[in-house]
Formats: sequence, C-alpha cells, structure tokens
Amino acid sequence: MSYFFLFLIVLLAFFASTPLIKGKIGEGKVRYHLGKLNPEHYVVLHDLLIPAQDGKTTQIDHVVLSKAGIFVIETKNYQGWIYGSENSKKWTQVIYKRKQSFQNPFHQNYGHIKAIERIIGDHIQPPYFSVIAFDPKSTIKKMEISSHRSFVIYSNQLVKLIENHDEIALNPFQIKGISHRLQLKNIGEKGAAKAHVKQVRADQQDKKMKVNAGVCPKCGNPLVLRTRKNGKGSFKGCSSFPKCRFIA
Repeated sequence: MSYFFLFLIVLLAFFASTPLIKGKIGEGKVRYHLGKLNPEHYVVLHDLLIPAQDGKTTQIDHVVLSKAGIFVIETKNYQGWIYGSENSKKWTQVIYKRKQSFQNPFHQNYGHIKAIERIIGDHIQPPYFSVIAFDPKSTIKKMEISSHRSFVIYSNQLVKLIENHDEIALNPFQIKGISHRLQLKNIGEKGAAKAHVKQVRADQQDKKMKVNAGVCPKCGNPLVLRTRKNGKGSFKGCSSFPKCRFIA
C-alpha cells in the first residue's frame, strides 16, 4: 500500500510541474488576490477567450475594469531570477545558473489589449494598463520599463497597484457596458480552449518554418543577418527595418 501512495505522490508532483498546471496554479493565486477588490468599484473577469485578428482567438488571464481604466494582467508562475525589458523579444529566467528564455509577456499583453479594443469599439477609448504578475517565489531582477502604464510586479502587489490608480477615465455605466461586451464575446463552447492551444502551437510551428526559410513571419519580407550593436554575435532581422522590427 505504501508503494501505491508513493506512486501517487510522484505522479501528482509530476503533473504539478507541467507548464499547464503551473500556469493554472499561478492564475488561481492571482484570482485570490483580485478577489479582495471591492466589487462595488471594480469588475474582475478571469480566463477570457475572445476573438482576435484573422479569425483566431486570444486567451487573457485576468481583466480588471475600474474608473481609472482597464488593467490587463498576464500571470507568470515562475521561480528564479527574472531579467528583461519592455521592448526586448525575449526575457530570461535564471535558476541555479541555468538560463532559459521565454517570450516577452508585454508582447502577449499587447495582443490582448488590441483584441479588447476591437470588441469595445472606437466610441470608448479608456487607458490600458499592461501588468505582468510574477509569483513572489521568483525574484524580479534587472527590469527596464519605459511606459508609465506598464508594470512588472509580484501577484500579492496587484490590489495595491490597482487601488492606487484613482483617476477617473470611465464612469460606472461605461464599466458595465464594457464588461457586458467582453462577457458576450467570451467563447465558452466545449473544446474552445483546446482549439485555442492547438492554434497557438500551429502558429508557433508556422513562424519557425518561415524563419528557417529566411522569411519574416510578421510581414513576409526576407530576413537578413545583422550584427549586434556591441559587436558580439549576430542575429536574423527583417530587411524592412525600421518599418518591421521582427528579430529571430
């Protein structure tokens, strides 16, 4: 019997270490913190799956609607040291001297914000706050942020950040209308989430194939080899720079 329980513990530990489960755990922690916001002043939406461009979808971890504007929150349940900048393509995670890169979360949030903008329409143009929330288990090290509406914080700092923005950009009627539009567009059909994951993987594969073929996946122009500013190493970049700033 003891071997059976040991097997269960090992199995649970394995599943808890997978990116999907770790992501859900991180989202759950953020959901808990956002639950402390006063519902009379804020509308909090979780796990939205809404239409994006070209018939695709985009998944947003959390959205908070307030009188100050719209907070779009991307959750990262990472450990170790985190390095990055607002405009870099990749960020770096360091655990016990082992480095691993991951996509700049601000780029993900940019797509989320654009999807929300298309749903809301042009008649309301609220301020958007792009927030990347890391688990307190991680350590946010060197982080270069230039925009006054972009934030990299720990998940337990979310409520204070949102409440500290007390400027008035939206009235209660507008907040209610935006909430209604987003929930109306939220795709809740069975299998939609799996279809979204499949779409993301297909997009990543398509992007990789185009880069390997020397074609910019963003605009279709040829990729060229460029030398870094410090003279150390090179990288592939779009030939139409600065119009297109894609780098591989």
